[in-house]
Amino acid sequence: MPRPQRELDPAGGPLVEFARDLRALREAAGSPKFTTMARRTGRSKTALADASAGRHLPRWETVEDYVRACDADPAPWRARWDALRSGGATPAAEEPSSDVSDVPSPAPGDDQAARASGAVLTSGGSTASVPAPAPRSRRRVVAAVAATTAVVAIALGFVLGRLTVPAPPVEPQTVEAIEVQNKVALGADRLVEDRTPAYLSTEALSYCASPSRSCKVPGTEMVSGAAVVANCWTTGQMMWNVDLADPDQARNPDRVQSDLWYRASFPDGRTGYLSEVYVVRGDRGGRGLPRCTP
Repeated sequence: MPRPQRELDPAGGPLVEFARDLRALREAAGSPKFTTMARRTGRSKTALADASAGRHLPRWETVEDYVRACDADPAPWRARWDALRSGGATPAAEEPSSDVSDVPSPAPGDDQAARASGAVLTSGGSTASVPAPAPRSRRRVVAAVAATTAVVAIALGFVLGRLTVPAPPVEPQTVEAIEVQNKVALGADRLVEDRTPAYLSTEALSYCASPSRSCKVPGTEMVSGAAVVANCWTTGQMMWNVDLADPDQARNPDRVQSDLWYRASFPDGRTGYLSEVYVVRGDRGGRGLPRCTP
């Protein structure tokens, strides 16, 4: 028998509550084995089991596959997952604000005390040493005022500069590792390994292995679980992972149809195109990569 999952902490907070509800959903679906759920979705059974362990927030794609494997709609779960990501699960570090309104104001009487001791308050709340004007010396008074003005101008320039300098541009992703899923959706609910390996092709076309096309990149055959590095995407020939003549294929939740192709490469430098129907669900959609240029 498979080993049961560990007990969840009753006081574990929203993340543990999320994991508990995932477990309850699986129980309501008849407690399918994680191996069965993995076969239905193409997601590894380890990732699916970890999604309901309550130790950390799983990827949304994993949650989506977990819920679909339990014959439920993942849409209502997205809002809860987003709340956990932006809230209690992995809070983003906040940088201190540089707004002028956040600069502490001097306490009453501090200004007079600072001036009496020969210092002035800058716009940042700090003091700058300025010689106090000597009695009966107009020249010293003018010099002190000029120095005070310079200090204030420098402080204001520093603060305003922090407020107006634009943030550095966000650099787009240039490469992304994607996982191959060389499987065929059969009937209404099966997903099985294709007898023909996936491979890279020099064009975004299918059947490149035929002698008339000859666009298969030699030595790039792959089975499910292999990984390649993609650096862009393009559109090409429409692809399916089903037999269109199968009357039940339209009801299969793992059915995929797409004309998106990744340009991917092997570590030894061999490069070609791979249809997204041959990658796992979470690695489809372009992965934020740029569109390929000719």
